[in-house]
Amino acid sequence: MLDTTRLTELSEALERSVREKDVENIQRLCDENDEFIRSIQPVSDAQLKEKIKTFISIHRSAILFIKDVHSEMQKQLYQTNKSRKGVSQYKGVKNAK
Repeated sequence: MLDTTRLTELSEALERSVREKDVENIQRLCDENDEFIRSIQPVSDAQLKEKIKTFISIHRSAILFIKDVHSEMQKQLYQTNKSRKGVSQYKGVKNAK
């Protein structure tokens, strides 16, 4: 049987972390609760089904947020590397005799 208290607490914590844009906490929550998250199965109880749907929605928004952050970090890393290459080329021309 699904632990509804844990599901509710996890949903609230995850939603709060997404709202606060707390990347580290989102990753920690998902890592610590991975086995529990993967154990969630479809149920026939309407009230429990609604809690699961709410959790899925929050979890999906957390995943999308993390993907966006990751994508932005990759872009910044690319720009940094591009700038460094440009600077090193400039230094080479500047110090050439």
